[in-house]
Amino acid sequence: MKNYGKKTLFAVIAMLLMCVAPLLADYQGLSVSTSYPALNVSDSDMITFDLTVNNYNMAPGRVDLSVEGLPADWDYQFVGGGGQVSAVFAAPNSPVKVQLWVIPNDGVKAGNYNFNVIAQGADSTYQLPLTVALGQKLPERLAISTDLATISGTPKSSFSFNVTVDNHSAAETLVNLDSTVPDGFKAEFAEQYGSKSINSVSIGAGASKTVKVTVTPPQGVTEGTYPVTVIAKASTTSAAIPVKLDIKGQANLSLTGENGILSFSAVAGKEKAVTLELKNNGTADASDISLAASTPSNWTATFSPKTVDTIAAGATEKVTMTVTPSSQAITGDYGLTVRANTKSSNISQQFRTTIKTSSLWGLVAILIIAGGVIILLLAVKKFGRR
Repeated sequence: MKNYGKKTLFAVIAMLLMCVAPLLADYQGLSVSTSYPALNVSDSDMITFDLTVNNYNMAPGRVDLSVEGLPADWDYQFVGGGGQVSAVFAAPNSPVKVQLWVIPNDGVKAGNYNFNVIAQGADSTYQLPLTVALGQKLPERLAISTDLATISGTPKSSFSFNVTVDNHSAAETLVNLDSTVPDGFKAEFAEQYGSKSINSVSIGAGASKTVKVTVTPPQGVTEGTYPVTVIAKASTTSAAIPVKLDIKGQANLSLTGENGILSFSAVAGKEKAVTLELKNNGTADASDISLAASTPSNWTATFSPKTVDTIAAGATEKVTMTVTPSSQAITGDYGLTVRANTKSSNISQQFRTTIKTSSLWGLVAILIIAGGVIILLLAVKKFGRR
């Protein structure tokens, strides 16, 4: 039963539209229209109406424009094409745009004022009633919005985002920009596509402006979520929008020898165990750390362990590096580079290695020298008597 009633209603509406449509299509005459025929204004300098004059299904011709019903000491002007007009030419079904400027007298009192715009053609006349309500000032109203409620970054990031300020007021408004941020944080405002720092913007009535906000955290900030509030202020109103900064911790590795030493000594051809210290100076855990070394020719370097799974923030992990210099290495200083690699960062450290020759070779050299001295003495003893 309900479905039947709905179908009947739709059928009746459709029939009414079919009956009215031909009447509208067959209408002949003039019309004058405006989107807002009743305006509330706060001042009496000048009031503007945007008008459209239409000629429906009549011969083209001149249409004279006038106003009746205005207070005697008020003035008005019709403006079109950049100048003052008193008539328009209306072709069939071709709207003509024109403005009506109404100028109240000085000292006019608050109240409602009614008057009519008259369009007079050769064969048709049209009357449009208008109303001006003076002295009804709209309150200032602001709104502020952003498309990013939460922004993620690292402790070293600068967090930039846009906010849009809407002026829901009847007049152009100077809007001051402000913010509340955690201790140590700094917020700056700039034009959306510029770098010039600003503290205020002028926004037209019913218009909006987008401003870029950049928040910089202090050095050493820890991981966490930090609230920021951006504030737009006018003389009698304000609006605010909260934004969250989600700061993700970041690992920061350093690599040295034990107690910060970056040098060691070794013997050519012999293994040397060196203790390394991997320290995480960051605010998040470091994980999957692999170790490798670049050595002089014919040297070897191995690590135990070769891979460190995790180093917590602020913690230190010790690793043993076993270095075997070439057996042909001569006495002197050599450079050796150790690298610690993670998925997100790589660090390297240079170590100085001082090579000393083996004590066995020193003993052999002493024996050779001693043998040479003995041979020399024997030779002197044998041939010196002749």
